[in-house]
Amino acid sequence: MMTKLEKLDGIEADMKEIKHSLEYAHAEIADLKQQNETNKVNQEQARERIGKLEQDNATLRNKIVDLQARSMRDNLLFFNIPERDQENTTEIIHELLETKMEIRDARNKVKIDRSHRIGRKRERNRKPRPIIVKFNYYQDREHVRINAKKFKGTNIGVSEQFPEEIESVRKTLYPELKKAKAE
Repeated sequence: MMTKLEKLDGIEADMKEIKHSLEYAHAEIADLKQQNETNKVNQEQARERIGKLEQDNATLRNKIVDLQARSMRDNLLFFNIPERDQENTTEIIHELLETKMEIRDARNKVKIDRSHRIGRKRERNRKPRPIIVKFNYYQDREHVRINAKKFKGTNIGVSEQFPEEIESVRKTLYPELKKAKAE
């Protein structure tokens, strides 16, 4: 049998062990709290950086759309012009300007920087690919665009070229324009 003193010594040793365990647990909890605070600060900094990057990304996208729009400023799209083998699209456009728009000597008066069809070649029975024309002078482009009404009665269409982002916004606003014009 153990004496009361031995029992108390055993209880005291157990208490010291429990006290040591509690101190260790408190130290661990303090470390975890410190790590948690550090993580909160890092998370907030990451949120701020992500917000800044998203803002920068949106700004860059807007600048790209603006640059695309500026580079397309001198362009017009011509639709439903029949395709020929080994065609010269610049010659086709000049011929169209002389015959349908009645611009005399269009080959010398209307300067075209370059022109080509958009997209891959299609089967013969399919709708012809549009021709994109880059005019040397904005005034020539505007003259052709304004006089595109002379193509009325033909299947030929003329439109300005815009980046996809602007085109999609215009497409959603077009019904509003029609409604406003009708009023």
